[in-house]
Amino acid sequence: MNTHDLRTALRLHRNGKLQAARDMYVGLIGQAPEDARLLSLFGQLEMQLGNADSAIEQLRKAAELAPEDQRIRLTLARMLASAGQTDEALRIVHKLLADDDGIAEAWSTLSAVHRHRDDHKNELIALERAAELQPEETAILIARANAEVANEFPDRAIATLQAAAKIAPRNPRIANNLGALLVRANHLDGAVKALRRALEIAPDYAMAALNLAMALHRQGNLEAAREMAERAVRLEPKNPDARAELASILMAQGDLAGAESGFRTALSQDPGHHRLLAGLAELRDRQGRAGEGLKLIADIIESGDAGPDMRLVGATLARRVGRRETALTMLKPLLDSKGEPLYSLDRNTRRRLCFLLGSINDAGGDYRAALHYYDVGNSILRPDYDSDRLYARVDAILEAFADSRAPGDAVESRNPGRLFIVGMPRSGTSLLETMLSRHPEVHACGELPLIARLVNSGGDFPASFMRLGQPEIDRLADTYCSAISAPPGTRYMTDKMPLNFFYIGAIARLLPDARFIHCRRFPADTLLSCYFQNFLDPALAFCFDFEALTDYWRNYNRLMRQWSKTHRSSIFEVEYEELVAKPDTVAGALLDWLELEWDDAVLSPHEAGRYVSTASHAQIREPINSRSVGRFARYRPFLGDRASQFDALA
Repeated sequence: MNTHDLRTALRLHRNGKLQAARDMYVGLIGQAPEDARLLSLFGQLEMQLGNADSAIEQLRKAAELAPEDQRIRLTLARMLASAGQTDEALRIVHKLLADDDGIAEAWSTLSAVHRHRDDHKNELIALERAAELQPEETAILIARANAEVANEFPDRAIATLQAAAKIAPRNPRIANNLGALLVRANHLDGAVKALRRALEIAPDYAMAALNLAMALHRQGNLEAAREMAERAVRLEPKNPDARAELASILMAQGDLAGAESGFRTALSQDPGHHRLLAGLAELRDRQGRAGEGLKLIADIIESGDAGPDMRLVGATLARRVGRRETALTMLKPLLDSKGEPLYSLDRNTRRRLCFLLGSINDAGGDYRAALHYYDVGNSILRPDYDSDRLYARVDAILEAFADSRAPGDAVESRNPGRLFIVGMPRSGTSLLETMLSRHPEVHACGELPLIARLVNSGGDFPASFMRLGQPEIDRLADTYCSAISAPPGTRYMTDKMPLNFFYIGAIARLLPDARFIHCRRFPADTLLSCYFQNFLDPALAFCFDFEALTDYWRNYNRLMRQWSKTHRSSIFEVEYEELVAKPDTVAGALLDWLELEWDDAVLSPHEAGRYVSTASHAQIREPINSRSVGRFARYRPFLGDRASQFDALA
């Protein structure tokens, strides 16, 4: 056999030039038909080409010619397993292990056979043994982490990949897999760090770019998420998941036309892709056309072919158009005999399912069932929340800005003026901004994360911010004001990031002419509404637990009491209950305070045609109503001792 030709064939094989390598292997086998190694290589190539029967035939011959070659027999076992012949594959591996149970590769192969049998418990057991034998082998650790995920041990999987990353810090696959797991666990800062590391090592790693886009999207860093999704699409133009993620980000940014184009382009390449169809259906909902969205996917769901994500979207749309029983029917395959989410679903899917079931039952007036599902959903995925740290942070802010005062009339005004709408989440900020957006002299910018980034850019806010000189203050102010433009004739631009209540003192230093609207709502209704939302933003980690919610509200209230004293002339208070009961009176007083002429359009926020990416996106498409007032009272009979925690805040 010509060794030069063999080296050439191997090089072609490694470089992915499979057909050329196959032609050379065939010629070489003609010269040496009983070369077991050559037959094994040819069998592996045939499997890569999709020729499973030929691959197994070649590997059987190789195993017969070299019965003592463990690697060939293990390769045959893997091929048999991937072809569905798992019983024979098990016999081969078990025989090898009976002779010598200290072969790490045999345990690794056994795990692969169990994986093909969907026996993830024994898959993990085999990989744990393989890792004992070769603790430094990163391929085994990666496989073990995957098995841990399959067995619903995500925290163990994260620890396994972190150990692998220490062994092979330059392995981009480990960094990517770790980042993807951290995204699933909602540890977003760690996920972003790991995925950026993967891309530093391998800039053309499309999957890492896509996973990073997802992490940034979930963080709310939409511009960076969009750039990363666009990068993923450039690297893999035909990847439907990358295009679906990009379109979803555009939708979150309010670029509904761009999202529409993105989904349509991707569907032209892959018309039956379920994630794309579900995304387009969700877009129809955001456009106020939930019925159309439901029609897009209803047939797929009814056929039984829909996966969990599509069922969740379909049920959401069915609920939106008032078809409660249809929604529950769509979700039934995701529930066990007791009506609980299937444990085989991943944690994020179970959580989404619980919150959707909660909202369906809430709309149907079954508050006991709704509360049960909200409780289960909040127990599935609990983010890190440190109450002591929050108290310390608020103490530091109160001390740093204790002597802060709102500026006088001599302050130079910017044009347009900046209007910050602040308050607890779910306190009516979206409704109020949408009402204001109907005024011809107000431009609504939505929730901008920029203030938090700017004032925290030095690290230890408020200490770092207080050390800034006036030139640095002016630079940050210019950065904020230049980030968003407004149409001609705009007198005010709104920034509806509710949690900017932390930074009112800092904002007043950056923009001395800034004005603030503080949205207040009955505390128990506010906090219960937060508890009922599937919030994943780490900044909202307090929403998962009643005690954390009350702690957070107390600290919010501490800050707002101080700001109300030190910046009294710059803050306008709006009570949600009064706003929905007497919108004309409240809106009239607010417009007077802003020195704007009355416009009837502010009383019709549902006609704004405006996209809102927050949890309130459906409510603002409805006429102003008071349905959410008194929510706590409806749930009080089912809350037990927990009700007293919210009562103390009234």
